[in-house]
Amino acid sequence: MDITTPAILFPAISLLFIAYTNRLHSLSVLIRAMTTEGSDESKTKHTEEQLDILQKRVNYIKRMQVFGILSFIFNLITIICLYINYDYLANYIFGFGLFMLSASLLFALLETLISTKALDIHLKNYKS
Repeated sequence: MDITTPAILFPAISLLFIAYTNRLHSLSVLIRAMTTEGSDESKTKHTEEQLDILQKRVNYIKRMQVFGILSFIFNLITIICLYINYDYLANYIFGFGLFMLSASLLFALLETLISTKALDIHLKNYKS
C-alpha cells in the first residue's frame, strides 16, 4: 500500500463529520423546542415517545462520531507508519481504521432507520 490510499479517506471522513454534526444540531434544536415550557410541541400526547426516540438518535450520533474520530486517528497512524516504513503494521492499522469507519456508517444506518419512526409518530399525532 502506498501513502495515497489512506490519504484519500481524509476528505471522505471529514465530510462525514459535517453530516454527523448537522444531524446532531438539527436534533438538538428539535429537542429544545419540544422540551421548552409552553411550546406547542411539548403539549402533544406523543411527546414522551418522540423524546425517547430522539434520545436514541442522539446516542447513535454520538457513537457515529466516536467511531468516525477513531477511524480518522487510525488513518493518520497508518500514514505515519507508511512514512517511517512500517508497511506491515500500517496494513493492520489501516484495516482496523476501515473497521471503525464501517461501524460509524452502521450506526448512521441505524440512526436513519429510527428517524422515520419519530416522523411516523409526528404524523400520527397530526392526524389525531
